[in-house]
Amino acid sequence: EAILDVKKQVMKPSPLEQVLTDALDDIDSDQEQEIEECLKNLDALKEVSPLESKIEELKDDPKPVEV
Repeated sequence: EAILDVKKQVMKPSPLEQVLTDALDDIDSDQEQEIEECLKNLDALKEVSPLESKIEELKDDPKPVEV
């Protein structure tokens, strides 16, 4: 019985997890497709390591003079 009590405590989801799980159950196919598209965009913008990055020189444009 003590093991079952511990198992219930370990397996009990947090309130945040419960809300997120319920929210995922309510998502329709259009919203799911939008989420997938956002995730693809985020994956495309992953941080590039300094070794993989390219160095681009910036032009030294003259600054406008304020009058």
